[in-house]
Amino acid sequence: MTTISQGASCSRQPTRRHLGQARRVASRLLGALSALSISAIGAIGVTGVVGVGAARALVPVAGASGPAPSTHGIVAIATLPLSQLLSLARRGEVRSAQLSTSTDTVTGTYATDGTEARYQAAYPSGYGVRLTEQLLADHVTVSALPSDASSSWLPVAVVVGGLFALVALLVLASRRRRAGDDGTLFGRLGGSQSAANPAGFAKGHGEQVEVPPTRFSDVAGLDEAVESLSELVDYLKYPEKYQEAGADLPRGFLLVGPPGTGKTLLARAVAGEAGVPFFAIGASEFVESYVGVGAARVRALFDRAREAGSAIVFIDELDAIGRSRSSHSVPGNEERESTLNQLLVEMDGFATSASVVVLAATNRPDILDHALLRPGRFDQQIAVPTPDRRGRMRILDLYFHRRNVAPDVDPELLSRRTAGFSGADLANLVNTAALLAVRARKNVITSSELDEALATVALGPARKSALVAAEDRRITAWHESGHALVGLWLEHAADPISVSIIPRGQAGGVTWFPGHDDMFLSRRQATAQLAVAMAGRAAEELLLGDDFTQGAAQDFRAATDLARRMVTEYGMGSMGPGFVFPEETHIGVLAERVHASVQVLLEEALRSARDLLSPARDVLALVAGRLLEEETIDGVELLELAGRFPPVRSDAAPQRRAGTAAEDFPAGSSIASRAPIAGAA
Repeated sequence: MTTISQGASCSRQPTRRHLGQARRVASRLLGALSALSISAIGAIGVTGVVGVGAARALVPVAGASGPAPSTHGIVAIATLPLSQLLSLARRGEVRSAQLSTSTDTVTGTYATDGTEARYQAAYPSGYGVRLTEQLLADHVTVSALPSDASSSWLPVAVVVGGLFALVALLVLASRRRRAGDDGTLFGRLGGSQSAANPAGFAKGHGEQVEVPPTRFSDVAGLDEAVESLSELVDYLKYPEKYQEAGADLPRGFLLVGPPGTGKTLLARAVAGEAGVPFFAIGASEFVESYVGVGAARVRALFDRAREAGSAIVFIDELDAIGRSRSSHSVPGNEERESTLNQLLVEMDGFATSASVVVLAATNRPDILDHALLRPGRFDQQIAVPTPDRRGRMRILDLYFHRRNVAPDVDPELLSRRTAGFSGADLANLVNTAALLAVRARKNVITSSELDEALATVALGPARKSALVAAEDRRITAWHESGHALVGLWLEHAADPISVSIIPRGQAGGVTWFPGHDDMFLSRRQATAQLAVAMAGRAAEELLLGDDFTQGAAQDFRAATDLARRMVTEYGMGSMGPGFVFPEETHIGVLAERVHASVQVLLEEALRSARDLLSPARDVLALVAGRLLEEETIDGVELLELAGRFPPVRSDAAPQRRAGTAAEDFPAGSSIASRAPIAGAA
């Protein structure tokens, strides 16, 4: 690994030192101006005026009307209340009075014990005219202290000067931002990033980015991606081995996958395994409203990466700047396109001695510009999908290893119940379970916390305080029992894991079905899912007749969506094989055929649910009654109540199911999955 020597950075030391000194001087100047402005404003309101007036009140003024007070036999200045001063004036003991309108004070002399004494008294603001009239009526010699205009304007001048200086600094900072460098005091205060230090990946200008502590051992469930990047780690560790053989490793690796699958974690692990600095930034941080800022930041980022020798540059959410360019110029896209152009130039212009590799992450590779994906740039794409069952189990083992988990928790069982979860989803699940354990004042995570955490992550926290009418609970119990029994009795439907009438989120009750990692969906499986979705309405019809409720609205939406995909995408409807674009289903003959085919699938599914539940009304009532008592029934208890096979009418043949209770429902299991969920609104 190549590191930066002291001599390599000597040429840039004076410039950075001078810039730092200039910034410190500007910061101190701004602070001084701000403090001075605040002080001046306060001086205008109170301090400055009082100080000037008080000083003038103690200094005789040439040319003031009335005789100057005698200083013979004068003692210390006495502070008198205004009422006492007026009383003395009525008795003729006050000799002189000098009013200061700037400080609302009156000073002078009065007779006491045969001598003259000086006094000072304060009067209310605006009372000066009336006080003057009263003193003149009592034959007191009255004079006024003139205000000093020059001193009163001094604080105002200071404030105006400070404001002008502040405006000048703001204009200077704005010009520097247009030039692509806002690494000044204003850039730091405003939270924007510097071109020389984008995304704040270093503590300061010119400082080396640290090697991340993440390793491949911290990554689970991404075996293929780790294997693909292992050669990159070897290249970063021993670049001379590849250079001697004349082998060039791809300069750019594009990590493609859904959100939360660990793309950033994988990039950090590559840098940690290779022991090289990790320069990470979000693509959106390159672009700002000023044209040229993004390009300058791209240049600065790659300059710093080259200075480090071997390094990893990671750009998250690449599609923010990497969208395909169009021949039609769109206002506001100039900055993004100039940033993209600079990124293309930097990636294709590496020096042969520089071991800098670019990793980028996106979940929208289809919208990226073709120039980014050509050889020499991001010429290798690495899939980072959601983990399969084995991957989820390894991720759960990794998270459980860092926490205190009870021995009865089975990661393999939980991995089967969390089909479709990403690594971030699993992390959130375990963390939610830990929070629930803390609320219950436990120091260990048990299966009950994981069950509740899974339900909370999938549907939100239970609304246990919700006030539900007795009739609504009864309808919900029948509705959910219909979903559960049809799912249990149909051969190609998934067995329900648990049924609950506890409100969660927007649903009044929920029937949980396990997910699966199957790549394909057969027609029988799809039609079974439709029947399970329509079973809630079928159960309501048995309870309420033709006065059913709107509780099946969300079921109809999910069933219609699946039926439309069966017709327009999967070729499973009466229209036969073929693909119909969404815009073709709005109006026209083809749209009418699509809607008719979808309606046929939905009616067949509702008829199938009715045929299963009609002869089993007693079983349906039994399950609904148990739900009203216990509010939640797991799969084992449901199987004990309903049995594997449904009651059959004399004109119908039984539909056998494969599997046994021991195989389908492990003992003590009530953990639900995020996959198909049927609920009542």
